[in-house]
Amino acid sequence: MQLTREVDVLVVGAGQAGLAMGYHLKHAMDGRFAIVERAARVGESWRQRYDSLALFTPRAYSALPGLAVPGDPQGYPTKDEIADYLEQYAVTFDLPVIQETGIRSLTRVEGGFRARTEAGEIVDARAVVLATGAFQIPAIPAVARELDAEVAQLTAATYKRPGQVPFGRVLVVGDGATGRQIALELAATGDREVWLAAGRPRRVSPDRLLGRSIFWWMDTLGLLRASRESRAGRHLMEMDPFPGKHLALDRLRRHGVRVVGRLTRAEGTRVAFATGETTEVAAVVWAAGYRDDSRWVAIPEAKDAQGAFRHERGISPVPSLYFVGRSWQWTRGSALLAGVADDARYVLGHLLPYLAREQSATAVRETALQLG
Repeated sequence: MQLTREVDVLVVGAGQAGLAMGYHLKHAMDGRFAIVERAARVGESWRQRYDSLALFTPRAYSALPGLAVPGDPQGYPTKDEIADYLEQYAVTFDLPVIQETGIRSLTRVEGGFRARTEAGEIVDARAVVLATGAFQIPAIPAVARELDAEVAQLTAATYKRPGQVPFGRVLVVGDGATGRQIALELAATGDREVWLAAGRPRRVSPDRLLGRSIFWWMDTLGLLRASRESRAGRHLMEMDPFPGKHLALDRLRRHGVRVVGRLTRAEGTRVAFATGETTEVAAVVWAAGYRDDSRWVAIPEAKDAQGAFRHERGISPVPSLYFVGRSWQWTRGSALLAGVADDARYVLGHLLPYLAREQSATAVRETALQLG
């Protein structure tokens, strides 16, 4: 598919957020829109994750609107299954995805936006939806620069399998689901002593309760749809729980993972923790979250002083600029396949009236010029 010079709506990113937005655009408007994707294949960001990754949401809660994930609805899909599913989703609904088309810069121009691709092409759009997702650049603390070059350093994005990690003592920094999964996988090899630097307390929920997925319970009780402004939503944001009792800290300790406090200092090959412990390490895996890559968006009003994107439920303070797929954009499911479509539908409800108003205003201006 070729990229046209002008579109009504440009969607940046063809992950689950961009495809959900595309699904709703396809069914709601006749105007021109395009979804641009930097990778050569849809779903490539999933394929690039570590080999053993499986979702903690069952297939029944891992689907976008209109197409189920193949397989047992109660089973847990692998990252490659989800990648293939997203690729098939784009084909099934004939979504206008243009691959190998990264956006180098986005600027504001009269009548909308101008995007410049990495190949130098120019695309003008009346509205833009940034669907680049919540996981862009791995967050690596400044203390990493104090480690010697002989200490191997990987991130949750570059770690693929235990074979990449040298033998000896390995420190995993970040005890969310990803950090704990990586620590458990490394400890299981028996060839490495694994330390896990934990931060604030995290609650781990069971995968299933009374024979049903914990996500069925969250859905039934309305917790998946609890907004970030509700009491339940605020509690979920504060606790930030994730399912998987096998990832509870006591279970990790039983499998040989040494759990220590927050990492506070590094010098050479030695690291220190808030608990007062110190040790030498051969490798560090940084799994402490992600941050925005907003450098390519040359619109200061769209960002705060730290460069993070500004929005209210996906609506930017910049007219006709929108977001889908942000973590806790509105609910727990906003950055998950389970909830991203609801946010896309909400954004569409703002985008379409804006386009209609602009079209009417343009028609009035053109008529006035003709009569003038």
